Amino acid sequence: MAFIKKVDQIMNAPAPGAPVMIKRDVHSLLETIESIYHIKDLDSLLERVLSEARSFVHADAGTLYLAVHKHLYFSYVQNDSLIKQGRARDKYIYSRERLEINKNSVAGYVAATGESLLIDNVYDINSDVSYSFNPAFDSKTSYNTRSLLVVPLITSDDVVLGVLQLINSKNEQGKVIPFSMQDKLYINQFARNAANAIEKAKLSREMVLRLVKLAELRDPYETSQHVKRVGAYSIELYENWAQTHGVSSKEIKSTKDTLHTASILHDVGKVAVSDIILKKPGELDRIEKLKMRCHTIYGARLFRYSSSPWDRTASEVTLNHHERWDGRGYPGKIDNIYATRIRFGPGKKEKEIPLPARIVALADVYDAQISKRAYKEKWPEESALQYIRMQAGKHFDPELANIFIKISDVIQAITQKYSY
Repeated sequence: MAFIKKVDQIMNAPAPGAPVMIKRDVHSLLETIESIYHIKDLDSLLERVLSEARSFVHADAGTLYLAVHKHLYFSYVQNDSLIKQGRARDKYIYSRERLEINKNSVAGYVAATGESLLIDNVYDINSDVSYSFNPAFDSKTSYNTRSLLVVPLITSDDVVLGVLQLINSKNEQGKVIPFSMQDKLYINQFARNAANAIEKAKLSREMVLRLVKLAELRDPYETSQHVKRVGAYSIELYENWAQTHGVSSKEIKSTKDTLHTASILHDVGKVAVSDIILKKPGELDRIEKLKMRCHTIYGARLFRYSSSPWDRTASEVTLNHHERWDGRGYPGKIDNIYATRIRFGPGKKEKEIPLPARIVALADVYDAQISKRAYKEKWPEESALQYIRMQAGKHFDPELANIFIKISDVIQAITQKYSY
């Protein structure tokens, strides 16, 4: 208890002349760390790590980089000032770019040395250090970066997984101020725990993508890039839908965690479909189409024995993502998907189809339209969006279709992030 009290005192001691802010203490730190350990989906975890760190030190913006070989990749970008201006797509603006892990850039220096950096003004960095600030993001977005707090994400085995960069601490009046030593102490402790949580989530994601790879061996169009795009579209679509329906922030975070992984696995049942059907270059005949459609049932059967929210969502999505709003989809209403002989029933319609499946149905069809296949050329994005408009109330939930069109700039940014 003496140790906790001491840390509490250090973290809450005000810096000279600093404004009075919301109380930050070691108990909040422990609660935040505990909350991130319950997140299973990697993308949900990375987004949460960045948002929780920013919230605790009142950072207007931030970037989470992941290390791959000798580079840092922009994994998540958050910026309250840009998002409030209706520029949600800007969080994907740098997602395809990377930095070398060396001592030349701020983030590269932190990854290379394992040292944290506290910079009061990025445009006034001492000339005797090796690193410098790159103003390209500011120029591209008209943002004004000033203060930085940059810490490494290092696991308990001393592996550098990435870098957490927090930008522009703000006081209660909204004025940009330097980050404090207390902020640095908190974020370093948080980052050490976050790195371990990320390491575990990466292992889980790798297992999920191995299942996708199995499906890809059978179906050449079921690629990891395709499912990553479908997953990202689904999360954006759900979050916008949930906000319009007044869903609590806690429920949104929980649902995003399960939906993202379930959407990645939407076609995993194709592993049980014959190669002759999956790789046939021409159109399938009636019997072949029926066998292909059984992949929805095969997929749902994989999640038979667990009662976890993740498995329930995965089962709903794999079974129902080919149902249609107008009831003309498949496999329809089936009494027992585990029966030896399966007969497709009348199609589920409208809200008989679970919301996660209605979301993934739209995301999957859109991505199929903008992707090249053996039997078709890829469609221009505007043509695919026009198809969504035309199929609202027919193939797709009309409310979801309208939201999808509304956030088309974000959808297109995701497409670029996970391009071929």
